[in-house]
Amino acid sequence: MQEETFTQKPAIRIPLPDHLKGLLVDDWENITKSLQLVPLPHPHPVSDILAAYAASEESRRRPGSADADILEEVIQGIREYFDKSLGRILLYRFERQQWLETHEQMTATPTLNASKQNGDAMDTDEAADQLAGKTPSEVYGAEHLCRLFVSMPELIAQTNMDSQSVSRLREELAKMTQWLGKNSGTYFTKEYMNAGQDYTSKASGLA
Repeated sequence: MQEETFTQKPAIRIPLPDHLKGLLVDDWENITKSLQLVPLPHPHPVSDILAAYAASEESRRRPGSADADILEEVIQGIREYFDKSLGRILLYRFERQQWLETHEQMTATPTLNASKQNGDAMDTDEAADQLAGKTPSEVYGAEHLCRLFVSMPELIAQTNMDSQSVSRLREELAKMTQWLGKNSGTYFTKEYMNAGQDYTSKASGLA
């Protein structure tokens, strides 16, 4: 019964610009073939990307209108989806060790470090404090956001959205992916980082 219900859910296809598809392929090769990583925290996290897109769209939508409300709902929904799904479905195997280390810092309690008061260089504790209390959408960037767009059809199929709502959501996501494609030079990582032998050894031990 569950499988039958699932197949009856409204289907959605999110068109990705060819340029974004190419960047996704490059992203996959950099991580799975070259064993590199996206540097974190990302200089342009998902939260900033969504805020920039919202700002670019607000001038086209009358304040208080249904279009303006839908934009706000979609932005909020994407951020929530990203935060909940990042560690579950948006990572390649080689990235999971990075996620474990990053998530540990994100959930840690900020510390007051004496070296900061003494003017010393930032140490490990201070670097960790940069991530303390942050969400995935405040740490990861466009590369992982695009992976979410690819996964959205499956995620939406598991909701109770009707066909009209699915159609409208598709329109909104299509606008967003077009905008991101045009601004990819600003938001995507310019250079991936080499993971190093120690990280590679740890990552190879993760299922």
